[in-house]
Amino acid sequence: MGQGFSLTTLSAGSANIDVPELADLQYEKSLGAARFMKSVRARHKDGLVVARVVMKPYAQFNLDIYVKRLLEERKLLADVPNALGYHRILETAVGGYLVRQYIHSSLYDRLSTRPFLEEIEKKWLSFQLLCAVRDCHARNLYHGDIKTENVLVTSWNWLYLTDFSASYKPAFLPEDNPADFSFYFDMSGRRTCYLAPERFLGPGAQPEGEGVVTWAMDIFSVGCVIAELFLESPIFSLSQLFKYRQGEYDPAHSHISKIQDKDVRELILHMIQLGPNSRMAAEDYLQHWRGKVFPHYFYGFLQQYMHSITDPSSGRKPVTTASEHLGEPDDRIEQIYSDFDKISHLLSNNEGNVPAKPQHSPPKPNARLFPLCIDIPNYQHQATPAPSLAVDDGNLIFLTIVVSCLRGTARASARLRGLELLLAFAERLTDEAKLDRVVPYVATLLMDKSEQVKIAALRTMTQILAMVHVVSPINAYVFPEYVLPRLEPYLPDSSTAVSPLVRMHYAWCIGTLATTAARYLDMIQALRAEGSLPAADPETEDDLTSSYHRNQFDSDRQNLLEAFEKHTKALLTDSDASVRRAMLRSVSDLCVFFGSPRANDVVLSHLNTYLNDPDWMLKCTFFEAIVGVAVFVGGASLEGYILPLMVQALTDPEEFVVEKVIRAFSSIAELGLFQRSKTWELVDIVARLTMHPNIWIREAAAQFISAASKYLSVADTHSILVNLIRPYLKVVPSGFSEIRILDSLKKPLPRLLIDMASNWAMSAQKGMFWVPARQQQTFTFGSTEDTLPTISGRELDHRVLQRMPKNEEDEQWIRKLRQAGMATEDDFKLVALREFIWRVTHRRRSDAVGLTPSKFNSIVALKDLGIKPLTVLFENAQETVDRARDTGALDEGYRPRTIRDALLDASTTEADAQAARRIDGTQPERREREEGDGKRITIPSRPKFVSSPSDLRSALDSPSDVDSIRRNSLQVPRGSPSTQSPIGSVGAGEHMHPLRHRNSAMSLLNRGDKAHAETGTTSTNAFGKVDTAPPREGSRTRQPASPLALEQRHRSPSWVHFREAHNYTGNDPAVLKLLDSMLLERFPSGETEFGNRIQLSSRPQLIKYKDAHHSPTGIPWRPEGTLVATFGEHTAAVNRVLVSSDQSFFISASDDGTVKIWDVSRLERNISRRSRQTYRLSDGVKVISLVFVEQTHCFVATGDDGSVHVVRIDYEGTGGSAKFGRPRLLREYQLPDGDHAVWSEHYNEDNKSVLVLATNTSRIIALELRTMTELFTLRNPLNHGTPTCFCVDRRAHWLLLGTSHGVLDLWDLRFKLRLKAWVFHGAAPIHRLYLPRVRNPRLYITGGTGQGEVTVWDFARLVCKEVYRTGNSRDIGSKSTTLIDLDEEKSGGMLGRFATSLEPTASSTADRGIRGLVVNTQAIDERGDSKGHTFLLTAGPDWKVRYWDTSRPESSIVISGLEADEAKPQYGVSQPSPDTVVISERLMQPQSQSTSVGRESRSSSGSTKRPPQKSSRSGLISLQQQHLLKSHLDTILDVALLEQPYGMVISADRSGVIYMFM
Repeated sequence: MGQGFSLTTLSAGSANIDVPELADLQYEKSLGAARFMKSVRARHKDGLVVARVVMKPYAQFNLDIYVKRLLEERKLLADVPNALGYHRILETAVGGYLVRQYIHSSLYDRLSTRPFLEEIEKKWLSFQLLCAVRDCHARNLYHGDIKTENVLVTSWNWLYLTDFSASYKPAFLPEDNPADFSFYFDMSGRRTCYLAPERFLGPGAQPEGEGVVTWAMDIFSVGCVIAELFLESPIFSLSQLFKYRQGEYDPAHSHISKIQDKDVRELILHMIQLGPNSRMAAEDYLQHWRGKVFPHYFYGFLQQYMHSITDPSSGRKPVTTASEHLGEPDDRIEQIYSDFDKISHLLSNNEGNVPAKPQHSPPKPNARLFPLCIDIPNYQHQATPAPSLAVDDGNLIFLTIVVSCLRGTARASARLRGLELLLAFAERLTDEAKLDRVVPYVATLLMDKSEQVKIAALRTMTQILAMVHVVSPINAYVFPEYVLPRLEPYLPDSSTAVSPLVRMHYAWCIGTLATTAARYLDMIQALRAEGSLPAADPETEDDLTSSYHRNQFDSDRQNLLEAFEKHTKALLTDSDASVRRAMLRSVSDLCVFFGSPRANDVVLSHLNTYLNDPDWMLKCTFFEAIVGVAVFVGGASLEGYILPLMVQALTDPEEFVVEKVIRAFSSIAELGLFQRSKTWELVDIVARLTMHPNIWIREAAAQFISAASKYLSVADTHSILVNLIRPYLKVVPSGFSEIRILDSLKKPLPRLLIDMASNWAMSAQKGMFWVPARQQQTFTFGSTEDTLPTISGRELDHRVLQRMPKNEEDEQWIRKLRQAGMATEDDFKLVALREFIWRVTHRRRSDAVGLTPSKFNSIVALKDLGIKPLTVLFENAQETVDRARDTGALDEGYRPRTIRDALLDASTTEADAQAARRIDGTQPERREREEGDGKRITIPSRPKFVSSPSDLRSALDSPSDVDSIRRNSLQVPRGSPSTQSPIGSVGAGEHMHPLRHRNSAMSLLNRGDKAHAETGTTSTNAFGKVDTAPPREGSRTRQPASPLALEQRHRSPSWVHFREAHNYTGNDPAVLKLLDSMLLERFPSGETEFGNRIQLSSRPQLIKYKDAHHSPTGIPWRPEGTLVATFGEHTAAVNRVLVSSDQSFFISASDDGTVKIWDVSRLERNISRRSRQTYRLSDGVKVISLVFVEQTHCFVATGDDGSVHVVRIDYEGTGGSAKFGRPRLLREYQLPDGDHAVWSEHYNEDNKSVLVLATNTSRIIALELRTMTELFTLRNPLNHGTPTCFCVDRRAHWLLLGTSHGVLDLWDLRFKLRLKAWVFHGAAPIHRLYLPRVRNPRLYITGGTGQGEVTVWDFARLVCKEVYRTGNSRDIGSKSTTLIDLDEEKSGGMLGRFATSLEPTASSTADRGIRGLVVNTQAIDERGDSKGHTFLLTAGPDWKVRYWDTSRPESSIVISGLEADEAKPQYGVSQPSPDTVVISERLMQPQSQSTSVGRESRSSSGSTKRPPQKSSRSGLISLQQQHLLKSHLDTILDVALLEQPYGMVISADRSGVIYMFM
């Protein structure tokens, strides 16, 4: 571009940025006074920019070629970390414009800005400059005008090379016309020259090569910049450069020799050689001077780390603009904080001195505050400065980042972490850097708006100042002139109010600050004496004498003392007790700082007043601090002033204070500050307190006695000390250690007696016992004998109380004490503690009068705290809750997804989804599934819950279950109108968010699709229908809610369930959560989702006969065996039959995969023998267990594929007619592969709806039905056998599990522990466990013995109370009525039982155990006042259903299953043991013999059969057929009782037939 310009060209001074293309830039000011291109600072909405303007010399001048070059250059510079290209390049009719980001300081500016650059920082900037040039040259980019003004430096010393000008400035200049140089290159007018000598051509000379800028020219300029960086002045002006070309000037002698570092000198001299070919490339310089000029950690680690912190686009961070604050400085501090342990290791490792990992133990409770503990992850330790650092290293570079970020932080937590980092880096800095580079930044945070930051800044500054070993002369007066003025606002009487917490921390720190200030003063005096500190007046320097130094030192010390005195007095007299308490920690340091006379005036004069303060914690702290003060003041002042106060404090009403006084005595005694005579007196007083009931006081007294004996001779110890303490000892110990004294002490006076004696002292009127204590003025001692306790310890013996004068009142109180347990050996203890009790009692009374009641001792009224109550009215609450549940807004419990799932999703392609669609089922199957989704399932669904991540992915992320959101960044919910998103339409409601950038790395976890550029939400309703693929599992899976809806709900904290239910308009999340929880408690989810609660009567109900005349009053109902109906709809074995709790219908579960619902009212009217509704699990799945959700019409069915279905029956029974809606699936859960539930129970507990499942893999799983989340899992021992059934007690405190090996396992559900295990002798499977929900219930067990019997147990005592035994069972004696404790049994016992029990006989099956059991208690009359009548219904493999009468066993009958010719059995009672009653069935001889039809297993009596009577053959056959139709022809698997409208017995068998008998 230079070829088109000349010295007569229009000057750039008239250029401006008032063109339409730059309308978004607002002019601020002009930069520099260049003639060629004018630089302007302008403001853009995203920050400041620099616009460089060049005016065209004439209108037709074309800039296209330069624009093209600059665009290519910008593209290449985008990848160079240390280069800053132009953001806009444009040409207009009058000129060209280049726009780039504005950075506050260039290298030229930085050299003259405080804090001045240290050696390591200059090397770091030189390194970055060489890296920038290397990267540009590697891309064939040459700068052409490298100078300090074109090198930009950020506040954290990141360097940018900018304003590349090789594409438009001339490469060569005429040597004889310096005006060209001034026009193009002398922007500042300083006449400094950085151009290589070869760029100046003599008259008529032609440039070599192509006439462009080469790499060697840039290297020369870099050498000049580095030289100026280290010298802080340029090495060439234009005239000097011409002389240098001719050999008349050498900067090596005049300038470069001043650089201390020899390697830096060599580097610069090599770069500024005259011959271009003798210079090296930037890459070679970096490699050759590695480890010499540039430390090893610059390469790789430091540059990459600094670049990641500097560049906001790395890691896809959002860019902070001028109008918003996204916490970028906070993130930088957070990153360095979390990486500090690695940074410190790499910085020290590269230096070759790897520090040992700091060992850190947590601080002790009463440890000193300083040195502080640095709390950085993996780097916790106490702050200690590194030994004698001479120069700074890479730690200073990192420190610069932290201090530059601190000022821009948005959160107080980031500033707190920044202060931790400053302290950690300060350990590794030179002393000068600590004071110049760290303290000023910490001091600015002393006035932060956050109290935590103020406290952290104060503590950090105190610690850093204390770590400085050598103070430079410039920092001589850092305390009086800098630190203390900034701490003035922390004083209580300052104009700015500071909280007591901050003042308390200042009180903790002031002692350390004073010690540090005194040390600095001494160092400055040493420097003055040495002569290294300049005087204030240079003219008098020669006349300085040592006396002048002393006077100056005294003057400085006086100023410092006065400054600290002001602060100390203000804190010592603070109105807040916590501040004064903290001040006591600093008292000993301040005493030493102020010196003896001044300390008495400033510090000690205020301390005595602390003992009059009602705050007992202040007094405790006083006695902890007084030991240091005692050492300072010496023995005389101690005994004259401090000791009387301490002895008086022994009678403080607060026992903590008493203990602290005695501990202080011990510490002073260990230091040897007491005279012998005072020691005896103190021992006499303190030894009495060994009889105090408080163990801490006793231990402290023993410690004092031990400490007092430390400096006594053997003679003194045994002649004086032992006599004083002998009354309190059982035996005199051989040594006087604290432990031995404690072991030798007698028992203390009980607390009850102390309290009674206090009452006696309070109410004593004429009694003589307390007179001596009353006459004694103070509980202390002085020069006179009468002030000591009236009775010395030497005079105490068992008869001391009897010798004392007493009157009737005293005797009366002593009798009360005797009745309360005071023995004669306790008498002397009461006398010894007499003065103590008297003083404590009366001080307590006087203190109580003067005290205002503490607000913490009573209920605080909110109005006292200025809180105005807000009344919230609930409106339409029920409807709002119901609507929220119907739309699935409360659908919770989705499992968190793992990274593995997200990666699986990310690897799934559209082709996989298409393939899945191609595998879709036939058209009818799809139609049935769509109809099922649309009609049968009308509430929002939930995915299956599985245990393994792979299962979770297949269940949650199949194409049918997750919306296809790969096509758009806007996610649209799918489904028919009946299946709604939990939040309605996308972004519906009041939560509208602008389009936000998302972190794409972690967004995989929140979505079921590929990561894409952006996601957004909008408030538009969108409806669509997409093809669905089949569920991947056999069991039916319903669609989950839209992933966008889920993500938005989990992400948005402002999601509220029930906004419309109340009139609260605020946005406080805590209040909204409280209102939501109140609504949920008022309308629990079971009320709406599982249907209304069925109210059950707590009393037994009367069971009626169908015919009214059959119901005589006072006689309980008994089934007659009349067949009412048979149902044969099931095509496989019926496993369970259950009757609803309101007796409206019953349900049956079968191996054919169905649960059928049977209407009772239809049976009554003989309308239909068909089931009303059928719920079907998947094809080929057997229904294994069935249970009703307590007090509802919902049931839980479990299949052998591991599925758990919670189904609601919509039943309406009004006016004698019943309506059954289609069964609705409410919840579904999937157990892991190979696991399925074999038994299930349900109960409600603590606002939870709990479903308990026992699985075939010996696990017990508890689920919360409302959220389908797992509450707990118990693992039963596998060797106990497969679970078959279990029961839970009525409070849900324990569970009893029965297994296929006859084992009973007892589990505690509160602590999730297996408590005990027992096993039946027969080791046969247990079929049923039944525990009535009444007080002190009996436990009913069928199975276990291998015989057809029911055992009834008092399980608390483990005693079998009753046995109901069928006729085909053997009496195996006590083996039926006793259990073996499995936990105490020897190994091999289980195996031995199997060996004997598994031998089937020829005439019977292996297990005759009863399969079905009903226990019921019925009312005898209408009133229901009587106790009730209990009966049992049983059924099993002998095809018979029996009724057992518990009150009249002889009335028991066989309801169904007797042969046509079989006589009715009889029932007898026997009592083999005092606790056990056995009701057994006796089979009678058959009345006639008929052909047995396949009932070999029916009877084991082996009775002989008579020959048949003469009868027609056809008659016999028809009679036999009729009889067969009336009873079961296979093993009966379950039995149930229907109480309303009249009593009926329901039984179901293995062939799938259900019978009903009256």
